Amino acid sequence: MTNTGLIEELPASLGKAVSENLRPGEEVILKIRGAAKEALVCTGTRVLVIKTGLMTGHLFGSNVFQLNYSNIASAEVKYKLLTGYFEISAGGVQNTNMSYWSNDDATNPAKAPNCISLAGKAMANQFRDASQLIMEKIAEAKAPVPVQTAPSHVDVTSSAPDLITQLERLAKLKETGVLSQEEFEAAKQKLIAG
Repeated sequence: MTNTGLIEELPASLGKAVSENLRPGEEVILKIRGAAKEALVCTGTRVLVIKTGLMTGHLFGSNVFQLNYSNIASAEVKYKLLTGYFEISAGGVQNTNMSYWSNDDATNPAKAPNCISLAGKAMANQFRDASQLIMEKIAEAKAPVPVQTAPSHVDVTSSAPDLITQLERLAKLKETGVLSQEEFEAAKQKLIAG
């Protein structure tokens, strides 16, 4: 993705937190800032919500909320008039109605690990674009892995290198978080049973 509107320079503290949490060689495809010292970062395999600073409750450090695309249920923008928030939903993540103006930590999106506070229509639109990208990556991550089986008349010894290649591909999908352990085991058994 080369959309420059979805790759922004971040303040020093956020930029440092992003750098510290990227894996070696991991490519950033989206990096945008929220209203407080919050950043949404997407790579090829996962989403990170990074927070630093007083307004987020992390004056002397940072908080990093991260999920692989396959574990995310939705990404959405909730925006009214001039303010709102971006929210990532996943199993085990408690979603609560938030308010940009809230003084209560439980309903302030700047303090919620899976939310980013938004101020202004341009920021809300930018996060809507980000939500769309995340939903596309979720669909890719949850797409079934095509499994090819060898016809019964094929000599197994001649297809062994192909089986090994397919098993290696499955292992890579599991390592990157596209497949769960259960999905990996089921696909592996199906390949081996041929």
